[in-house]
Amino acid sequence: MPLFRYHITHGSETKTVELRKSNPQGWLLDAVRATFPEVATRRGGDVMRLRLETVDGVKQSWRAALHDEPSGLLIQVAETRG
Repeated sequence: MPLFRYHITHGSETKTVELRKSNPQGWLLDAVRATFPEVATRRGGDVMRLRLETVDGVKQSWRAALHDEPSGLLIQVAETRG
């Protein structure tokens, strides 16, 4: 099973979590819950509706963004060799 590294930025703070899952999309809420549990609790439904978009020119890399007051949530995912 592949290993995905999630870099999640909320405000000016970035945290990283690695999850060994079958695909990166279905585990966004788990990644947010592991890094910013308060955002996962407050905006869990919105996180579940996010869709990862491929990053142009970067193989096996995706991103998604959630506009959240007072600061946004940026999720960047890359498949790593594990």
